[in-house]
Amino acid sequence: MNEINTPTESEAELYPIQPRFHPIHKIPRLIYDFLASAKLAMFLLVAILLCCLVGVTVFRGQRAWDIIFSTLWFNGLLVLLVLNVACCFFGRIWHRRLTLITFGMIMFHLSFVAMFCGVVYNSLYFFEGTMRLTEGETLQNGAAESWEGARFGRFFSPAEIRGETTLIKMHRGYKVGKDDKRAAYEIEVGAPKAKKRDIIYATRNLDCDGFKYLTDREGYSALVVLADRQGRELYGAYLPLQSLKQEDGSYIYSTGTSSAKGSLPFPQGQQKPLYNLQVGFRPFPDQERLGEAFFQLWPYSATAGHQTENPAVVGSAYVGRSMPAGDYGVSVKEMRYWVGMKVRRDPGKPVILGSLWVGLAGMVLTTIGRIRKGSTGVKTA
Repeated sequence: MNEINTPTESEAELYPIQPRFHPIHKIPRLIYDFLASAKLAMFLLVAILLCCLVGVTVFRGQRAWDIIFSTLWFNGLLVLLVLNVACCFFGRIWHRRLTLITFGMIMFHLSFVAMFCGVVYNSLYFFEGTMRLTEGETLQNGAAESWEGARFGRFFSPAEIRGETTLIKMHRGYKVGKDDKRAAYEIEVGAPKAKKRDIIYATRNLDCDGFKYLTDREGYSALVVLADRQGRELYGAYLPLQSLKQEDGSYIYSTGTSSAKGSLPFPQGQQKPLYNLQVGFRPFPDQERLGEAFFQLWPYSATAGHQTENPAVVGSAYVGRSMPAGDYGVSVKEMRYWVGMKVRRDPGKPVILGSLWVGLAGMVLTTIGRIRKGSTGVKTA
């Protein structure tokens, strides 16, 4: 049976990198020595620092996340750093007398280890996506086409987003007491038999099965209808309009992108659309869902977008009325709102926040212990 050698006062103090006392031996001890080595600590710190620098300078945004921060090898470096810190400290504190100071230090270092574990767990299992809905629309949460953009951790499964999401209504000028929350979304989310319904705004979100639903942006959605000369409706679709701020501070609402007006194929989803259509809207001051719609139509081209040639048809009509367009008529039958919602899942966040509080408590205990120790020493002297 191997004897355990306790440290003597003459042994050199190598803390915090090289603990002076190892409670394990042979092959496990070799592994322990490797994990607690100064060379490993320096390598890990330099490697993680370089990765972070590359991730914020050379590669940015989603690309940096894909090739660095969400990879297994980067998270493996973080895990090794956690093990390195744990071995360095807890090897040093092993078999020491438990005092208020040592207890505070244990709490602080445990919180450090837990925080990094939470960071790694969160990066591997998180989810973040944007869902766009028009009032009255329902989307399946598990369907890829329901998301305008989504990114998630390497071990996250989209099947975990169960149920569906419905935008019941978008409220403008929503007030809570005397506070104007500007825009609020009335939504319903979850599985059919366990749905949650609530109103969310800038300072309030809805939590359902660990997923948080937050407000992001909103705009008008025009129900554009194509009819024949006899007025029979042939096709209709809700087209989202972008809010474009003008130099005088006013807004215009039009199809296109967030930075410029643009056209799109219409009718959509057909093999041969008839037009490239651009729709604009100017609401009445006292009735935000009513106003005048403006139309520009070009013969269909596969390069729809920002048109340069003159349109074949230009005109306007009030919401609910039709405008002639050759052998057809186009109209905005009604105006609704569309919203873009952020959906987030951060499973490691409670661990990270909890570890910060534990670490703070450990620092407080250590400080109190040192103050008491100092006052005791003064009285003894």
